[in-house]
Amino acid sequence: MGIRCRAAGALCPGCGAWSIRVHGSYLRFPSDLPSAGRRVVLSLHVRRSVCTTTSCKRRTFAEQIPGLTRRYSRWTERLRSALAEIGLALAGRAGARIAEVFGSRSAATPCCGWSTLSQSHSHGLRG
Repeated sequence: MGIRCRAAGALCPGCGAWSIRVHGSYLRFPSDLPSAGRRVVLSLHVRRSVCTTTSCKRRTFAEQIPGLTRRYSRWTERLRSALAEIGLALAGRAGARIAEVFGSRSAATPCCGWSTLSQSHSHGLRG
């Protein structure tokens, strides 16, 4: 499924200034919740914008779609929330087996519990 943001610009996460100057673009492929038992991967066209505020430390930044994407995430917010709930409720091998239904390839580890959940906590993806 292809997605493109129609906003004329984006807010700089560094200073909050609105920028309409586009630096470039790229494709992201975040996974979403399955539909009818099939894995869903979005094709998201993301623009990089230039912050025109001279005092801002950020030169360029990528637009984020609130409620859909998060910086550095390979999952949509819906999938991230579902996997976090599964990890907190089931953990271990049971959580890993259920996560496979959502298309997440994770493995239970004897010392750390559920590896996908521990990775999401290390990236600040806690719910």
